[in-house]
Order: sequence, then structure tokens, then C-alpha cells
Amino acid sequence: MGFFKKVFGGKKSFSSVLLDTQNRIFTLYGVGHPTDAQKMKASVYLCIYGMAILNDLGSGHLRDAIDKLVEETRELTKPLRMRVGELANNAEQLEMIMSYFPSEIEITESTTVNGLAAFEAMYFSMGQELMTDIISHNKGPMGAPGYAAIVMADGIFGEGKAKEKFREVSMELMNFMKELSEAI
Repeated sequence: MGFFKKVFGGKKSFSSVLLDTQNRIFTLYGVGHPTDAQKMKASVYLCIYGMAILNDLGSGHLRDAIDKLVEETRELTKPLRMRVGELANNAEQLEMIMSYFPSEIEITESTTVNGLAAFEAMYFSMGQELMTDIISHNKGPMGAPGYAAIVMADGIFGEGKAKEKFREVSMELMNFMKELSEAI
């Protein structure tokens, strides 16, 4: 991690990088007032993408930075509130997210949860699989950022929405990684 600090200076926080990137992506899609669910999904997808890239680039040497990214994302999402159903775009994704919650609390898609519960449910139900999936898509014209742009835009705004701003979101994700490296 010392190399990254020397090169980039460590001037930004992960939280500010997450918020700035989210705001730019919401602006691209003309969303002036994102819902708490949209903010949650953007935070989780950015966190997972950041973890994937930092893990891949750092070859395991950036574990502290990855942990810090997760913790700052978790803190950023705490004040949010949404219904569980707002976190998913399809029945399969909803089932995955709902499976994270203990069965004795009888969560339904209309159950309102706080940001911490939503973050944990999304992160633990799909984080590892999505992180691996993003890293495995390193070929093609835009590589992992291009694939992550599709996953993220469709995840936040709905299936098929990535087509509308694919190139722009891909560029934002490349900028996100540059800014994350400045925060290390």
C-alpha cells in the first residue's frame, strides 16, 4: 500500500469517491433525486466493483484498503430506508436478497429495512459471486469496467438500461478506480 500512497497521495476518502461517482451516474441518467433504494444499489455495486478491482490489482496486498472501502460504504448507507422489494430487479434477485435475512423475522418484499440491513443483505447475498464475475470479464473493448457498467446500470435503473449510457458509465467506473487509488 505504500507505493499507492507515494504515487497518489491519499487525499480523498472512499466515501467521497463513492458519493461523487454515484452523483455523476445519477446525473447521466437524469435522476436528480435518487431514491434511497437507488442510492443503496449504487453504493453496493460500486463497493463490489471497487473490491474486485483492488483485489485483482493488488494481488492480495490491498486487504486493508478493501476493508476500509467496505466499512465506509456500510457507514454511508446506514441512514437509508427502503422496502426489500426495491433492492431487486427480478424475482431471482429478490429471493437471493431475502434469503440473507433469518427466516424467523418473516421478511417480505414490502418490509421496510434500514440501510445497514439492506447493505448486509445485498453485500452478503451477491457480493462474492458478482466480484468474481466482474473480474472474469477482463476481455473485450472495455474489460471489467465495461461489464461492471452493464451490471451496475441495469442493477440500479432496471434491466436493459445499461444500453442507454454504456460508454459513459464505463468511463465513470474507470474514473472511480482512479479516484479510489487516490484515496488509498
